[in-house]
Amino acid sequence: MIDSVFVYGTLKRGQCRESCWPVRPLRVMPGWIRGTLYGREDYPALLPGEHRVVGELWVFDPGAIPRVLSVLDDIEGTDGNSADDLYHRHLVEVRNDAGELIATAYSYFYHRDPIADGFSIVPAPGGNQSWPVERSPRGE
Repeated sequence: MIDSVFVYGTLKRGQCRESCWPVRPLRVMPGWIRGTLYGREDYPALLPGEHRVVGELWVFDPGAIPRVLSVLDDIEGTDGNSADDLYHRHLVEVRNDAGELIATAYSYFYHRDPIADGFSIVPAPGGNQSWPVERSPRGE
């Protein structure tokens, strides 16, 4: 049974939706998945791709996963991966810094054209993408 969710945006620790998780995780650890990350000021959008998208792996008691997914599906605008959804939930392989597989987890992929919706591709220094994008102070 899948007991984990990989997040890369507003559900991460320190972000605006961190408090939306319906139950406490057993643990949260850093990780990355393959994809292409797009961003706006308010939230990011993930599409399939070859960059390393850096985020967090939230691990739960397996019995809590149905409740967790129900809440996250509502947040992400997912209704059974239907045509009108904003995001679709998929399984992803999450890896650690050494590139070792640490989990198969659920994650949410954007189901619309991110460019048409005002997103731009997130820079990938060293091949890694993360959101929010850290901006350099002006003049540097």
